[in-house]
Amino acid sequence: MSGSVYKRCPCFPNGSASPCKLKHGAWVYVVSVRDPGSRRRRQVRKGGFATRKAAEEALAELVVSVNQGAVVPADKQTAETFLNGWLDQKLRNGLRPSTGSGYKRHIDFVLVPVFGDVALRDVRAHHIEAALNYYADGHASPGGRKPSAASVRRLHATIRSAMATAKTQRKIAFNPAFDLELPKASRPKVQPWEPAELGAFLDHAAGDALGSFFELVAATGLRRGEAVGVMWSDIDLEAGTLTVNRQIQSRKDAPACPVCSRVHRGIAFELPKTDAGERVVDLDSRTIGVLLGHRLAQDELRAKWGAGYDDHDLLFCREDGAPLHPEQVSHHFARLVREVRFPEDAHLPDADRRRLRLIRLHDLRHGQASLLMAAGVSLGIVSKRLGHASVQITSDTYSHLLKGVGRDAAEAAAALVPRAATADVRDSECDRIVTGSGNSGASRK
Repeated sequence: MSGSVYKRCPCFPNGSASPCKLKHGAWVYVVSVRDPGSRRRRQVRKGGFATRKAAEEALAELVVSVNQGAVVPADKQTAETFLNGWLDQKLRNGLRPSTGSGYKRHIDFVLVPVFGDVALRDVRAHHIEAALNYYADGHASPGGRKPSAASVRRLHATIRSAMATAKTQRKIAFNPAFDLELPKASRPKVQPWEPAELGAFLDHAAGDALGSFFELVAATGLRRGEAVGVMWSDIDLEAGTLTVNRQIQSRKDAPACPVCSRVHRGIAFELPKTDAGERVVDLDSRTIGVLLGHRLAQDELRAKWGAGYDDHDLLFCREDGAPLHPEQVSHHFARLVREVRFPEDAHLPDADRRRLRLIRLHDLRHGQASLLMAAGVSLGIVSKRLGHASVQITSDTYSHLLKGVGRDAAEAAAALVPRAATADVRDSECDRIVTGSGNSGASRK
């Protein structure tokens, strides 16, 4: 397969082998390709190139793409049309609605404004980079607020996934989103409450209507939506286990409730965040006791409401049994944090006092991870308990909390190696030198 290039200008409107030398008009390439469906040949023509060289390079690129199996669409499908169709198919194939909402925001507010009108086959790395820069500069955020580096990388992941699908469907020959330089994103170092601080908060919240909710999150590390969505049928108090099967998320386009078939404004029952999120979490005896007390209190409310109780079998719900809105739970948590008196709060520096008051509900989850690692629990078990998709996520998020673990591991490994008595004496002497004990002059001799 081959093609040709020519210049289209007012002097030679139909093209010419010897075009004029004036700097006007544009270069065009034309090539004959075979339609994979009808097996008939058709001409593909594209213009607008400023120079002969640019047209020849674009032609060569197209020839290579076709030879590699790419299909040149008969119509000039735009990136906008493809991206919307791609998202629709992903949702039909089981993409979580919350994830789909994120993709939709990327498409509507970033990708379409930047290169939505470009033909899909013509999308290149510079279009992707322009979209990333547009987003990073805050043009797609309310008030022009610049997103984090992690958010920019999530946008890139959306584009890369869409372009990978286009390549699989042979609509493009290569993925233009690969090998781009992205901003470095590191997970922020979490700083949960110390054990005494957590205890002070839980003691303060014990008499609150949602006190049991905060006890459960602190003791299990459940995500907010997971904890709001727990049902009594998910708990086996005799075995001391809780099964995470769903979450309740904030959604403007809330679907019908799977329990009562009504629409609860602003919330939706969904699957857990990841496949790893569907898990069984063991409960400690204190938490089991708290849940038993909570069940008795809920039974009293159910009896009080009688036939008007909107039973959803939820562990934590409104007084009438209807689902809680996750945002309301977070606001309630923040109010309790402002009320609690922490140990020695009055004597702390301003920075530490601010840290105590800036703790978020999600930091109770981080606190559970911190306590588990302080107790010597392996990262693998911590990862499974928290429902992380991989141990790497757990390591990246909490590695700074593993103080002293490396030294303990080194000592444990060294203790397994049998040594002669002289080595024990030498080790004891080294310990005295390090600690400064003993006669220093004798040590030098």
